[in-house]
Amino acid sequence: MNNGYSIFAGTMADLTYPEVEAAAERGACVLLPTGVIEQHGPHLPLGTDAYGAHQLCRLVKSELARRGVEALIAPPVFWGINEVSSAFPGTFRTRPETAVALHTDILDSLATDGFDRIFVINHQGDIAHNRMLLEVVRRRHEHGHTGVVLLEPDFIADQLEGSSTLAVASFAMQPLFEGLELTGELGVHAEEIESALMMRWFPELVDYDAMAELKPTGLTVDDLTEWRKGGEHARRVTPQGYFGAPSPRDPFLWRFHQRMAAAMADLVGRCIST
Repeated sequence: MNNGYSIFAGTMADLTYPEVEAAAERGACVLLPTGVIEQHGPHLPLGTDAYGAHQLCRLVKSELARRGVEALIAPPVFWGINEVSSAFPGTFRTRPETAVALHTDILDSLATDGFDRIFVINHQGDIAHNRMLLEVVRRRHEHGHTGVVLLEPDFIADQLEGSSTLAVASFAMQPLFEGLELTGELGVHAEEIESALMMRWFPELVDYDAMAELKPTGLTVDDLTEWRKGGEHARRVTPQGYFGAPSPRDPFLWRFHQRMAAAMADLVGRCIST
């Protein structure tokens, strides 16, 4: 279970300004969690991506602390882009220019406060959202803020045009699954990985009765291509809002997120040391 009264727990939102100022003077880095508010099937809350980004940052911060690296967590940013789920109720639809402006202002605020190293930790797979983040970070580099880095798994980084720059640092995703048991279902949204995350750290937000009634979708790569068109296309492919197997087979599948956090901490360490 997540220890803390809210998604602000452990973030800069609970610090005073002198504490933030002192951390910047000590050379602390900042982890910026970003995601969206969108439907995640009948069993997971709309805020799954925001909770996921928040928890990843908590895990990365703990890992960095063990390595002697101080990090602050910025308040989660959950007004991103969600084109795929746009036809479902509960999905907040943010215009790309709004998301760009918001993320830009947040990064500029942190830079103005003296933070030279800022790492964007994302928990939203929509390619439009990831392209927006890359655009924002690349613009920060063009304005001299080269310490801002977007952390992404390799399969997403490979989809981003111009990602082979200092603006993006990527890690290998496949090794994170070693020794973990998966259902074998093709899954990309509100499936066993996201369910495992929420069941481990935010169990009170999972509708277990609904989850028990849900069957694996049995969809194919062709279905995924259609689903990624978004809007009504996605709703036709996944009328219940999930793609894959909603129930984890492995009770320890949440370790995937611990491994992801360690991989991200490795990237942060390498970026800081260069």
